Amino acid sequence: MDVQEQKVKFVVAASRREKSLTALCQEFGISRPTGLLWRKRYEAKGVAGIAEGSRRPRRSPEQTKAELERRVLELRGRYPDWGARKLRVLLAREQVELTRSTIHPHSVAAQSAART
Repeated sequence: MDVQEQKVKFVVAASRREKSLTALCQEFGISRPTGLLWRKRYEAKGVAGIAEGSRRPRRSPEQTKAELERRVLELRGRYPDWGARKLRVLLAREQVELTRSTIHPHSVAAQSAART
């Protein structure tokens, strides 16, 4: 049984009120606060209210700027064998302060790919 089916079965059983909410939560293997949340969302919006929503953040205020990403990718292209520590030194000479984790190839490539 997938999560959506479990949610629907739970809220249908909870709306019948044949068992206590605590007993239903134990039966479905969920916490009582989760059961309350599912029931409240179902009562407010129906099945659409208990559907899985996006977990993606609405905004990322600390996201690396596009021009800095491009600069890191340029340096990675010029020095493909260099690691984040050496590239960070080159960027520091240009007055650019980034953490090593931001310069890491997987981090920059993932961020860059997500924007395109």
